[in-house]
Formats: sequence, C-alpha cells, structure tokens
Amino acid sequence: MNPLQDLKDIRTPLAIEIWPPAYGWWLLAMLVVVGICLLTIWLVKARKVTLAKRQALKSLQQIDSSNLNCVSQLNQLLKRVAMTYFPNQKVQEMHGSQWTAFLASTLPNKKAKDVSESFESMQQTLYQAHSSENSEFPSYCKSVETWIKHALPPKKQIFTKLEQHNA
Repeated sequence: MNPLQDLKDIRTPLAIEIWPPAYGWWLLAMLVVVGICLLTIWLVKARKVTLAKRQALKSLQQIDSSNLNCVSQLNQLLKRVAMTYFPNQKVQEMHGSQWTAFLASTLPNKKAKDVSESFESMQQTLYQAHSSENSEFPSYCKSVETWIKHALPPKKQIFTKLEQHNA
C-alpha cells in the first residue's frame, strides 16, 4: 500500500483582501487627518495675523507723492497698523519724539538705526507748511515699508520690551 494515497488534495489559501485594513492603517489615517486639520488651522490663523500687514503694504503703494498730504497719509497709515498690532500701547495718543521712539523700539536694532532719522524728519515735516513737492517722500515711504515688513507682526520679546519701558 502506498502511504501517500490517503492524503487529501492541497487546498490553496483564500486570497488576502484589502478591506478592512488593519488597525495600524486606521491609526495612520487618523493621524494624517488630524495633522492636515491642525496645519489648516495654523495656516488660517497665520494668515489672519498678517492680514493688517498685507493691507497696510497695499495702502502704502496707493499713497501718491504728488498729494500735498502724502506725509500725513504715511503717518496715518503707521498709526492705523500700529493700533491694530499694539492695542494696549495707547498709540493714538503718541506724537513727535515719543511716536518715533515707539516705532524704533518695535524694530530690530539694526533696522531701527536705519529708519529712526527718517521717522524724525517725517514728524518734523508734518508740522511744516505743505510744499508743492516733497523730495524726501521716497525715503519716508521706504522707512514706512521697512517698519511694516520688519516690525509686524510683533514678537513676544517686543511686547515685554515695551511693557518694561512703560512700567
């Protein structure tokens, strides 16, 4: 007698199905969804924080140097954007040297040295009679643009520096 005769036929295993996936894949999918949600929330908040900065830069481009009040418009733009980002600093009450010192203190030291003279000159120009053309307008405009780009949105260090200065 042949001992192999009693063996049954070979059965092939069932095909491995894709669905439902293993628990590890479910966990990975959930982590990806949560990660995408958190990234989206972070991007929306970051965009909201820089909204006033973007609007200020657009407004700066629209100020015409041929206008007699162009320097005043630059100062008003600085005040509006500063009141947005520094609501507790009483920006609306500042003027003259106090205002220029505030603007310089919110900038990094290297940038503050470059623009502080321009801001002081701009403050002096505000209280002078309007002339038909302002030759210093391009430098004022560049200083305002530098302040908007480098001081906004303010870092936490700037707030602590301002609180120590005002205390």
